[in-house]
Amino acid sequence: MVSLLRKTAFSGAFFLIILGMSWAAEADIDFSIRYYNKKIYYPESDIELKITLLNKTPSVYHFRLSDNRVFSIDFDVKDMANQSLQPYPKFIIDRNSNQPVYFREISIEPGEEFSFTLNLKEFVRLENSGMYTIQARFYPQLFTSGQTSPYKSSNELPLSVRPSVVGMEAVQDRIDQESGEILKSFPLPPDQVVSYFLSARQQAQWEKFFLYLDIESLYRSLPGSSGYRNMSEAQRIETLRKFRNDLKNDLIDNDIIVIPSDFEIIKTTYTPIEATVDVIQKYNYAGYREVKLFKYYLTKRDSIWIIYNYEVQNRGTESLR
Repeated sequence: MVSLLRKTAFSGAFFLIILGMSWAAEADIDFSIRYYNKKIYYPESDIELKITLLNKTPSVYHFRLSDNRVFSIDFDVKDMANQSLQPYPKFIIDRNSNQPVYFREISIEPGEEFSFTLNLKEFVRLENSGMYTIQARFYPQLFTSGQTSPYKSSNELPLSVRPSVVGMEAVQDRIDQESGEILKSFPLPPDQVVSYFLSARQQAQWEKFFLYLDIESLYRSLPGSSGYRNMSEAQRIETLRKFRNDLKNDLIDNDIIVIPSDFEIIKTTYTPIEATVDVIQKYNYAGYREVKLFKYYLTKRDSIWIIYNYEVQNRGTESLR
């Protein structure tokens, strides 16, 4: 019995020594964040961050890095009231999706560092101006839903977001031409949002047409828009302003602005933050009617459903006779 107790005590002490060595080694891995090409930020700005891991230990440091970065890192962004901002909808979907997580095994030699860049706006919903603090969490063995995943915390980074430079232009674009009042978004169901959107197009009420439409996401889904990511803030604002005006003036060949003579919502599916609405839309021409199926994609932002993309399929024609 004495021998067993001594053996057990020795095993426990050995385990604590090994665990202590592991903690000490992990503590010598410096995990930090900083701005990548820091600039003036607005609510509509992308916020690029450089993520760095520095190995200050005498041994090689091994960790996993997922192809989808949401399984390797997340952010805690707090306002001046110390309230954490909500995650970006796609981040939540990816984290909770039931799919394989692909990753690479990374090794950092002593004294070496490993860095990559991320857009904070793809992780956190940051839509208002103000002062914030950013702190990142890194999961060396990947984040696992429903389990306690060990992570490392970064330094804290201050963030200043100025009021939107779109300002009065945005207000002008939301004035109802019939009543003269500023239009407000309401928490309508996804199918009603799409119906409002299409009815506005039928009546050429552009201010209502754009009310529930994410212009930036629509533009970024177009072929040839890849350069948008590298534009300055001023260039982005001007690009979106021109895109909006081109849509209004029918200068862009885009299915979404063609006026339907008739439409019928046939299917709506949604989760708490994502929705799709299927609509049969018909277009009258000389002697025939063209039929198309539109699938609108919506996301919920502060209780408001917003259209951010769409797909369209041709469904043939019908005779008008």
